[in-house]
Amino acid sequence: MSEDLNELWEVRSAVASENFALECAQLRDANTYDLSALDYVIRHLATELWDRKFSQREIRTAFEAATGEKLTRYCAGEERVGDKRGR
Repeated sequence: MSEDLNELWEVRSAVASENFALECAQLRDANTYDLSALDYVIRHLATELWDRKFSQREIRTAFEAATGEKLTRYCAGEERVGDKRGR
């Protein structure tokens, strides 16, 4: 049962992340403001996480980990998907 719950948790986490990223991309594409859509969304996400009892340290650590070495390796030197010039 525990393995099933862990697998369900992982699937739910992945689906939530994919849906959030899709929504962020759609907001970016529809953006008519002179500001970065992602900056705007991430600032609000951080405050929403804090409002839901995640600590500042947890939020900061997660963002730093997400944008650190793991993302760099995942992107294989590309700045953006399909952008080979970033190497």
